[in-house]
Amino acid sequence: AQAILALGGVSPLSSESGQCLRFGTPTGAGRKMSPSIPKVAIPQEKWPSTIYGTADAGLAKSEVGKLQAMQFESAYWSKAYLQCIGRGVSSKECAAGLPDDVRTTPAGPLAGNKELTSAISCMSANGTPEKCQTHFDALAIVAGYEAEVKQSSTEKAREFAGKAGYKLLGIPALWYAMRFVKIK
Repeated sequence: AQAILALGGVSPLSSESGQCLRFGTPTGAGRKMSPSIPKVAIPQEKWPSTIYGTADAGLAKSEVGKLQAMQFESAYWSKAYLQCIGRGVSSKECAAGLPDDVRTTPAGPLAGNKELTSAISCMSANGTPEKCQTHFDALAIVAGYEAEVKQSSTEKAREFAGKAGYKLLGIPALWYAMRFVKIK
């Protein structure tokens, strides 16, 4: 390519305007290389908290303490099946009579909840959230959602004064000092 350029020719990979014929991008020093790390909406250092945590906006937070209580023994079912076969029971009867593993993690607060089951059955029957709004409202109350309470102006003033604290003590002094100051 250098020999072609030395003779006054044009490189086969670039045009006279400096554009790469193959990719249509500028050639030479002005050309940018793509970074080795892909650009994503979540920074790389926050990936573990994204995978193992819950979203900040989510109302249902994971209970990290209960995650340690989870148990699963892959050999539980095969041991129970082999013990059943060893007693001389048929394979079909053993498979049907296997007991549940009782060492499972305790169910959450919504397990077996009638509001949850009624909301699910309503959505299964109707298919539209508008028809099941009463069920969703009851489910929101169970989940701990509280509707915003309308405050009176007196309550708003008390809340503001509580947040402002001792800084409000200067208002009466400023009010008194304004008697002696004339603004032109």
